[in-house]
Amino acid sequence: MRGSKFNIFIPSFPDEGEFLVFNTFTDSRVVINEELKKAMEKADGNAPLKRNEVDYLNQLKELGIMVDDEVDEDRELQYWYQKFRYDPSTLSITILTTYACNLRCIYCFQEGLHSPSSMDRGISGKVIRWTSGKLHTLFPRTLELIFYGGEPLLNPKAIRIISQEMSEVTKPMGIALKISIITNGVLVDGELVDFLLPLGLKEIKVTLDGDREAHDLKRPHQNGDGTFETIFKNLLQLKGKVPISIGGNFDDSNKESIPRLLDLLEEHGFNGHLKRVGFKPIFSSLDAANVPRNSLSTCTFSDINVDDMLWLRRETEKRGFPSQTGIALGPCGAAGENTYTIDPFGKIYKCPGSAGMDQFVIGDINEEEFNYRNTQFMTFDPCKICRGCPYIPLCGGGCRMGAYIKKGDFLDIACERKYFDKTAPEIVKYEYLAG
Repeated sequence: MRGSKFNIFIPSFPDEGEFLVFNTFTDSRVVINEELKKAMEKADGNAPLKRNEVDYLNQLKELGIMVDDEVDEDRELQYWYQKFRYDPSTLSITILTTYACNLRCIYCFQEGLHSPSSMDRGISGKVIRWTSGKLHTLFPRTLELIFYGGEPLLNPKAIRIISQEMSEVTKPMGIALKISIITNGVLVDGELVDFLLPLGLKEIKVTLDGDREAHDLKRPHQNGDGTFETIFKNLLQLKGKVPISIGGNFDDSNKESIPRLLDLLEEHGFNGHLKRVGFKPIFSSLDAANVPRNSLSTCTFSDINVDDMLWLRRETEKRGFPSQTGIALGPCGAAGENTYTIDPFGKIYKCPGSAGMDQFVIGDINEEEFNYRNTQFMTFDPCKICRGCPYIPLCGGGCRMGAYIKKGDFLDIACERKYFDKTAPEIVKYEYLAG
């Protein structure tokens, strides 16, 4: 047997002379001593092993830390990735009910896409027919409808129509319908939530960038007025009705306000009512000749401050809120064959990040077949391109739109190895100590 190529060794942890071993493929984490590490090295070099060393290494083999000599881990990874990519159990549709937005967020990645265009009744009907056709071809266990925008609640009629009709389609087929809404929270309507709950509403995700003062500076109304008070009032009305996820964005100007937001959520009894709480760093837009200015922001995580990430996670968890766990940035769900984004005009994309860019349209709800761009997306193979990198299971080759903006080719690699080298050991240690 030999050590897995996906092992990451963290030395002198939890104590001097010990190693915390993290396998990026199996997500196994185990502490070994120097003697056992030497035994692993002996196995790698085909040196004779003592009986007790073989026994210990066999235990590590059960965790994927060691593998049999005949195991081709590249093929194992390829097989895992293909299963992920062609998993037929879920059909996931992100629906942009509108490109319009009622806020003027200072870091908005969709700024260049904002327009008054919204999905009308005719397009909504075609979305229903197109999705129904997919269901009758695929017969998945679950249909996910994710309403997004723009601000999706500027067009609640489309949400109602599509959700109602798809509920009537999925029930007799025995398909679970899971509805979620990604919204800025200003227009959250208790009546709409009551309408959607029996149809399958499972989550509402809202963004809060710190306490009132900090949030209002980053996410004001179009006229500059603050939005925090309205959003928080709406969340109080939803508390206990539907699982809520809180997302937030931070930089040096507002990160100190986030604990105050968490205190406010705790004071108002949100413990037990939040599905997830997580905060991401704000990155600047990249200027690229091949992308319309302000049409999309992307980022590389390599410059991220892991101390800030772990500090905010600690602040979240010590107040009893569920935080975002793990290290993985991918593989992106848009790599899956049965994941699509539909915009207000009925154009189909692989991911919301490419919506509004004609060069990334893969099809149309008026057509049965996808175009060659879809073939390009579905034949991108990070397992071959990134072979040898231990982080492929956590990354999947990076974001396709990130590769396009940074390198001019969405089939290139958006490498995040610097991010993983920096953050993986610290996050694994944090999670080990947290139990």
